[in-house]
Amino acid sequence: MKKKFLITGANGQLGSMFMNLLENEAEGVDLPDVDITELESVQRAVDRTDPEWIINCSAVTDVDLCQRRPELAYRVHRDGVGNLARTGRKLVTFSTDHVFNGRYDRVQPFLEDDTPSPANIYGESKLQGESEALSGFADNIVIRTSWLFSESMGMVPYFWRMLSENALITAVTDQIACLTYAPDLAEAVMKIIISGRFGLFHLASNPGVTPFELATMLAEYVNGTIQETTWAQLDLDAPRPAYSVLATSRGMELQQVWDAVEKWRISK
Repeated sequence: MKKKFLITGANGQLGSMFMNLLENEAEGVDLPDVDITELESVQRAVDRTDPEWIINCSAVTDVDLCQRRPELAYRVHRDGVGNLARTGRKLVTFSTDHVFNGRYDRVQPFLEDDTPSPANIYGESKLQGESEALSGFADNIVIRTSWLFSESMGMVPYFWRMLSENALITAVTDQIACLTYAPDLAEAVMKIIISGRFGLFHLASNPGVTPFELATMLAEYVNGTIQETTWAQLDLDAPRPAYSVLATSRGMELQQVWDAVEKWRISK
C-alpha cells in the first residue's frame, strides 16, 4: 500500500511522534520486522509502501553501549543510514550534539558549519551516518538534536518521576547541552520537508542547561532531593562533551527550553 512516509524505528520515542503526527500518511516499521542494517529488509519495506520520504528514527540511543560495542553503533548509525539512502527515496535522519566535543568553558553554541570533533563512538558513528545521508543525495535532510524528551521518556519525565516519589536525584553539573521536546522536533521537521529545504539543520531548544539546573527547576513544582555529581564520578564507559549547545544559522528554531519544559508539564 502506497504511503507518503515510511517511518523506521516507529516504536521508539521519536518515531511514535511522527506516527501520531502523520497518521494515515505514514507506514511505521521497526525491529524485528524491518532491520535497517540489512539492505534486503529495507528494500522489501520500500517496495511494499512505495514512500516518497523515509524518516529514519532507528538508533542505538545508549551512548555507553555504543562505546562498548562500536561495531553495533556503526552498523546502525552509518551502514543503516547508507542502506536507506541507497533506496533512492528522500531521507530524513537524525544525528547528535555528540559530534562536537566542546570544552566546559566554551560559551559559543555550535552552528551547522562548525567543524565536528566527536566526543565518543556514538558521535563518530552518527557523523559517519550524516555523510552517508548527504554525500551525493541532494534532497536529503540531517537533523542534529540533543537530550530528547517526551511525555514519558527522557530526562525531564525521569527527574519529575523521581522527585514526585521523593527519591534522591543525582544530576551532573559539568555538561551543558540543549533539551529537545519530541513533539516540537517532529513538527519542525515536517515544516522543513514542506518548505522544500534540505541539508543539515540543528534543532534543539536554547539556552543550554546542565542536568542539575533542570532538576533544580523541576524541584520548584515537586519535592525531592538533588545531589550534584560529575561524569568522572559516575565512571561510565563513554566520555561526554562538556559543552555541546546547538544553535542554527538556518532560521528554523524551536521554542525556548523553559517554555518547552512548561509545555510538557502542563500537558501531563
